[in-house]
Amino acid sequence: MASAPFIPVIPAGGAGTRLWPLSRRRRPKFLLDPTGVGRSLLQQTVDRLGPLADGRPIVVTGAGHTAEVGEQLGGAACVLSEPEPRNSMPAIAWAAAVVEREDPDAVIGSFAADHLIGDEEAFAETVTAARRAAEAGHLVTLGISPTHPATGFGYVECASGYEPAVGRPGTPSADGALPVTRFVEKPDPERARQFLASGRFFWNAGMFLARARVLLDALAEQLPPLAAGVREIAAAHGSPEYEQLIARVWPRLTAIAIDHALAEPLAADGRVVVVPAGFAWDDVGDFAALARQLREEHPEAGGARSVGTDDSDARALGTATVQAISSRATVYGSTHRHIALVGLEGISVVDTEDVLLVLADDRAQDLTALVRDLERTGPEHLL
Repeated sequence: MASAPFIPVIPAGGAGTRLWPLSRRRRPKFLLDPTGVGRSLLQQTVDRLGPLADGRPIVVTGAGHTAEVGEQLGGAACVLSEPEPRNSMPAIAWAAAVVEREDPDAVIGSFAADHLIGDEEAFAETVTAARRAAEAGHLVTLGISPTHPATGFGYVECASGYEPAVGRPGTPSADGALPVTRFVEKPDPERARQFLASGRFFWNAGMFLARARVLLDALAEQLPPLAAGVREIAAAHGSPEYEQLIARVWPRLTAIAIDHALAEPLAADGRVVVVPAGFAWDDVGDFAALARQLREEHPEAGGARSVGTDDSDARALGTATVQAISSRATVYGSTHRHIALVGLEGISVVDTEDVLLVLADDRAQDLTALVRDLERTGPEHLL
């Protein structure tokens, strides 16, 4: 039974450009309900973590989103407002420093605000196992067993010398944790196939657990000014100088992801373990992933509905009316426009008041190039 207090940390940042124009700078992915279940991705994240926590989860978000985050969550979480984005490590470390101030031995767990989790009972069991590993002093990550050679995810390699078990890489030790050899960036298709065949790799879902003090002490070894800065900010919390201090210190903190700041160097030193995850997971990173969720994983979800003739595989979400003949498509309509599809295979249609996007699902990752071009050429209100 886990004994150390557990406080979830939820970094809620980023613009979700691969889900543009649903996701915009002013209303990013984590504030949306892309599968029509009636709760935003952020609300779903807090809903599943709240029962596992020994105190209110901590959400770290940008100043421009603080009000809406607070409105969505009510008093279900403590909200820390970043003056400007500095990537995931400063956000997680700030929350860890707030927890450390109250209880240095408490375990914090970082979970993205915009992922979908299947089988919440299995999720709770996996997090509980990871808590035990974190209490032992490890930096712990949750590893998703790969189902296909994905090129859109990073990977975690567990140590050799473990016999692959059926359905997932590695054979866990008594506490369910495996030593991590390295973290690997998104691979090309051939390397992804090799990873899958080896039986030693998990998908990196970006979920990390550690004692608050362990995480910050390790960060002090790698990036001393960053650890010192967040501890200084946390120590001043509630004081008259707090706002001035954070405005002065925060912009000087190193902008870096937790993978590069801690996970990779600590793995090289043998100080990271992975707990195999026994639940379905998706980062809903692009429209192909979202289409898969609506069409295959959760076809009954919320307001999503089947449309079209018997030879169509079309799903629609939103207020638009849709006709589909001999088409495989997913439609997201926030207008009352009538959308008609004939003979289309594997597309996503997004119809908003100011943008109409038609996207081939097998080119979903390329949407970022279009958004980058829009950032150069404008107009600004579309971003």
